[in-house]
Amino acid sequence: MFKIENTTIVYVACPTYNKTGGTELAHQLVYELKQQGVDARITYYDYNGGEKVINPAFRIYVDSFEELKNVIDSEKNIFITPEIKISLLAKYNHIQKCVWWMSVDNFVKNNGLRNAVNFYGLNKAVKLLINKRISLIEKKIVDHVVHFYQSEYARQFLLSHGVTKSYRLSDYINQSYLTDDDSDNAIEREGNVLYNPKKGIEFTNKLMVQSPNFNWIPIQNMTTDEVRELLRRSKVYIDFGNHPGKDRFPREAAISGCCVITGKRGSSAYYQDIPISDEFKFDDSDVNVKPIVEKIRECLMNYDEEFKKFEEYRHLIRGEYELFKKDVATIIK
Repeated sequence: MFKIENTTIVYVACPTYNKTGGTELAHQLVYELKQQGVDARITYYDYNGGEKVINPAFRIYVDSFEELKNVIDSEKNIFITPEIKISLLAKYNHIQKCVWWMSVDNFVKNNGLRNAVNFYGLNKAVKLLINKRISLIEKKIVDHVVHFYQSEYARQFLLSHGVTKSYRLSDYINQSYLTDDDSDNAIEREGNVLYNPKKGIEFTNKLMVQSPNFNWIPIQNMTTDEVRELLRRSKVYIDFGNHPGKDRFPREAAISGCCVITGKRGSSAYYQDIPISDEFKFDDSDVNVKPIVEKIRECLMNYDEEFKKFEEYRHLIRGEYELFKKDVATIIK
């Protein structure tokens, strides 16, 4: 896709220090590009000289960073930005520009789309923006942008708004989750039901009210190792958030041996993004509260049998890194 020269630099835009699935993915891309012989640099677009720059968790991927002001605007170079900072592309005239769609929902929420909708209506506003005909910060975004998608949800979003050519650039979970093989399920498990309090908490609260005897545990204020250990000794993980991209928590839970139950918002509606049986996916509506509670109970009571239903999901998760390497190879050759 790209003609990579010996002097080509690939800049991958990212906020400083912040640890999320998206920021880890940006650092993983830089790491993999370097593994494949490309000069790639994590580029912090909000760097202001502070001390907290590279998150310690990301030191396994990078040991240095570039400042936005030092990006060389040359036709031989490549600039990749997440969709929430598509406005960065307006800064450059010559560099090859790419948008990496990791989070459709955050794009809609954070780019002032509401203001454009007032003038154009939702569908037209999104089409104009994606096709570089307007900028939501009232600056011209140039043409010839290459689109990458992290999820099937993002690919379908682009298709629905007129972008017929895009390229897969997916991701993989932190390899610490693959260090130990949980497929034999020999770990002593507790009847914990885990959830992310930052996602879908209003609906989760309804589930908790209906099942006060379950051992509900929020995943919060924990290190990667602490989350990993909690997942490995628990039986169920639920996620009724909006799933703006192919989220990591469900995969981390599944590979750690948890039964996974999700809603159908965003990427969770697509089998390609969360390939689990429909019996574990529910609309987050009041009518489904009792059926979901019963499904959780079934996973807790018959864990050994329910666990087996996630083997295909776990198999796919184990192969994600190799798939990611192929995706990277495709875009640079």
